[in-house]
Amino acid sequence: AKAAGIVNEEQKSKQNAMSPVQVILLIVVLNVASYCVRNGSDQTYKATLFFTNAFVLYVAFQHTWSKSSGRPDKGLAARAAKAKRKKAVAEAAAPDAVDKSKSFSKTLPVGRTIPRAPAKKNTELDAQLQKFEPDTAEAIRARAAASIDSFEIQPHSYGTTDAKLFHLRVGPNYKKNKQKAPSGPALYDLYSMDFLYADTALKNASDKFRIPSIPGVTDISTGHAHIPPMLIINTWLPGEEPSVFSKTTDGETYSTVLVMVLSKNTLEQLKDLDNASPGVKLFSEWCRRAETDADFRGRFKCMGIVEDIETTGVPKFIHGYNGKPALVTKSGLFKRFDNYIEFSINVHMWAFLARKGLHALSPKFPDFIFNVGFTIEARSDEEMPEVLLGGCRIMNLDPDRAVVDGVDDVQL
Repeated sequence: AKAAGIVNEEQKSKQNAMSPVQVILLIVVLNVASYCVRNGSDQTYKATLFFTNAFVLYVAFQHTWSKSSGRPDKGLAARAAKAKRKKAVAEAAAPDAVDKSKSFSKTLPVGRTIPRAPAKKNTELDAQLQKFEPDTAEAIRARAAASIDSFEIQPHSYGTTDAKLFHLRVGPNYKKNKQKAPSGPALYDLYSMDFLYADTALKNASDKFRIPSIPGVTDISTGHAHIPPMLIINTWLPGEEPSVFSKTTDGETYSTVLVMVLSKNTLEQLKDLDNASPGVKLFSEWCRRAETDADFRGRFKCMGIVEDIETTGVPKFIHGYNGKPALVTKSGLFKRFDNYIEFSINVHMWAFLARKGLHALSPKFPDFIFNVGFTIEARSDEEMPEVLLGGCRIMNLDPDRAVVDGVDDVQL
């Protein structure tokens, strides 16, 4: 009870405090008003008085409204607050028994926090999947080879993306010609996706999820010690509205975890790396150098494509950025494990406008069918054409349905 009271008092104090933006704007407006009143005409005085009062009333109204409605009573915010209270109560009740190094509650199998889109009935994929267990090599390869039209579109689910949707660099002389073409087959097949909300970013996927062990898939030798059979992309999306005056590298976060396994085609190419495609060679070099070479690590690119963006109602100026790649430089974190590489993308570290734009678009996410993909940037003719590393098709993602660590995962 004492811990819960502490949490509630902290929430009340945050609600009662004005934000830095409000304080600065109020000071600026009052100073401008004072100057105008002192040096302006009677008409200027009246106009200044009107606008100053209007602004002060707006700040006061917003402050009062946030105090009365600041306590969440439903949805993800309420569940997140419940998780914080549970953690505070547990720490207060038995401070010595709580392992502070473990930020997350119980571990889960990967793919448990968001459903995979099922195959459409009476399709070739449906017939194939009926023959195999869901997590076998055969089922993984069948889903990877199927077209996106083979899957049902269900709200808040995920599935295989189509590599050809992503137009990537091709030679010769890309710097001059700026030519792009649809990607060839992805180097990795999608295995699972997870969508988790917590009061901190998921620094290692294994802190929350059990890394899969699939005979013939995750235990194979690629023939090259630096190239793993699994690749995990762990993206940390800020859970709170970004501020122009404060920039944190952690905090409330949606962690999106993609687990991918090396495709059969890539495995075949790795048997003769000298004669492999430029994309496979470039990825091999990235795996070898990215751990210690920040510049080479910074060649990692992510891309997002909203399908039928013209019908989504987002501002037209955003349409031009649909599918545009973004280099992940300082916000990228590379970690090597026994049979996988985990690459984390810390969106908390992105520029304010990028974070603000993502936050502004988040209410529209349930309307989107969104394809995300990753590649390594090619910079010479010898490294082209670029090829997709892997990706995911995310359908009608609802942030409010994210699994809240410590609350929603109890029954999973």
